[in-house]
Amino acid sequence: MNNIKKCKEDIKKCKEDIKTKLDKGIFKTYAKPNTATATWWKNFLRIQDDKENIIPYVQCVKCFSIFAYDSTKTGSSTHKAHAETCLGGINCSVGKSKDIVSMLNKENFIPTSSKRLFTEACATFCSYDLRPFEIINGSGFEVLCQSLLDIAYNNSCRIKASDIIPDPTTISRRVRSLAEERRVELIESLLSDLKMVKLFGITTDFWKNKFSSDSYLTITIHYNKDGNMMNLVLKTVLVSESKTGENTKKMIWNILKSFGIDPDVFQIVYVTDNGSNLISALGEEAHLRCICHCINLVVKQSLDECSTMNVLISVCRDLVTHFKRCELQQKLSSTLKQDICTRWNSTYDTLWSIWLNFDDIEQVLDNRNESTYLGKINRLMVKDVTDLLAIFKIGSEKLSADDVPTLHSVLPWFYKFKKSCESRDTDPLYIRELKQKILDKLDDKIWLTDIHYIATFLHPETKSLSTLSQKERNAVVQSVKKMMKTIGIVEESPDLTITIDNDRRKNKRNKRAKRDDISVDDILKEFVANDTDDDDDEVYDEVLEYMKMKVNYQTGENILLWWTKHTSIFPQLSRLALPLLSIPASSTTSERVFSETGRILEARRQQLTPDSLDSLVFLRNFR
Repeated sequence: MNNIKKCKEDIKKCKEDIKTKLDKGIFKTYAKPNTATATWWKNFLRIQDDKENIIPYVQCVKCFSIFAYDSTKTGSSTHKAHAETCLGGINCSVGKSKDIVSMLNKENFIPTSSKRLFTEACATFCSYDLRPFEIINGSGFEVLCQSLLDIAYNNSCRIKASDIIPDPTTISRRVRSLAEERRVELIESLLSDLKMVKLFGITTDFWKNKFSSDSYLTITIHYNKDGNMMNLVLKTVLVSESKTGENTKKMIWNILKSFGIDPDVFQIVYVTDNGSNLISALGEEAHLRCICHCINLVVKQSLDECSTMNVLISVCRDLVTHFKRCELQQKLSSTLKQDICTRWNSTYDTLWSIWLNFDDIEQVLDNRNESTYLGKINRLMVKDVTDLLAIFKIGSEKLSADDVPTLHSVLPWFYKFKKSCESRDTDPLYIRELKQKILDKLDDKIWLTDIHYIATFLHPETKSLSTLSQKERNAVVQSVKKMMKTIGIVEESPDLTITIDNDRRKNKRNKRAKRDDISVDDILKEFVANDTDDDDDEVYDEVLEYMKMKVNYQTGENILLWWTKHTSIFPQLSRLALPLLSIPASSTTSERVFSETGRILEARRQQLTPDSLDSLVFLRNFR
């Protein structure tokens, strides 16, 4: 007992000594390891002694407390718990309350030996079955472990694992039957939910199994329920016929009808990429083209058509490849990013990572007598190009969200993109050329429709549409009235349909974009910077009241919550705004499913049937 007490006192004294040396500048903090992926590392820094050796201690960046840490000897549960509770960490007050309760509640105490035994079992599981370490962070793994603990708790005798582990075929069959049960539940809830809304969205896209080249189609539904956005994967099917427009439409219609959704009865807005088969299939429907796909086409094609940019990107790729091949990444403060030729975002990441590490790269190459790798890279050019492209990267990331409304911000972002490409006298020739290419592509590749203008009008901050002319504003208001009649919110008009004008373009330009992050609220405010108070006495009364009303809208407030609170004031407009603003501006929801299926259809799982794949994808997204 005395030895334990003495050991604790020594550790405490050592920590105090380290903190004193840090305060005096004798010891220094150092960045986390490049291999560290745990979230708690965001709150900690390693410590270097006066000889620049890493010592087995870390310091909290918030409260500056010192903790012992040796990746080969100690665990990280203490560090994780501290990160969650320290100075406004996640569930700070709740976490502290739980710690006190757990200390007082002896029944919930888990011996260290039991934790160590389970850790060893997890390590063995990952080693024997070649599973990634991160598998234990999955919610499914937690469900599995909890079910085993519950079984053990309810049985007095010791159970052999082999007696309860089912056959893989049994699991496969249960996956399919469980998915079918969940689909029945979903169909029942959908029929109930869709009766309450007048409009909803469908995102869909094709994707290909890289091992077999089989094509699949995934469909996701988006609608509003009680003021919340609902995004549900309906079906993933193997494409057995040619992907013509006619066959594509037939597949989409059959899938929707299998869930009780008749496309000829419901008012649906479809969001897809620019694939010709999808455009052909949905030519007569309310169809939006994925804004993120359009931005990708704009920037990628603009970069491809600028010879100077091609040379710059090529030599930057060679540089990154060299650093990866020669294992020089660890000599840099942050890693260099290799780009993917089909995604301009990754090209931006490559250029930006080189800019951030330029001095370190220069030093490393000088020490190796390899300066030629950097000789053709103009540092200023890298900075100028990333400054210009940053606004497009930020915009595409904001517009790709599917958990917050994005449709209303497409038009303001479009104007922001055009303003950022206004040529300046101080711009180098290569930047002027790139800006002009982007401007031309913006008008050609980004398809703005009446729905985009209506969504912008339905946001309190941009309802004035002051960037547009009076004639254009009146046209938007008329489109709002038509849409409300078409979907049955106001008196029916048999000859009215949702009008989509794909040729509506605006050419106003202004200043260049900045590097800093830009919030959606900033974009909305800039869009209405020239607000005016024009009247239109012909406008339907409720729309007129909405236009005239000086709304109390807090910056950053959830727009769906705002409309939910104003349903009594605008009962008809809210019935349009809530479902319309719940439709995403991009089809990235379906594309995220493709990433998931890539982890399912890996090289060793090519025997999965299409039904099993569909069931696995459906269950993962229906939780």
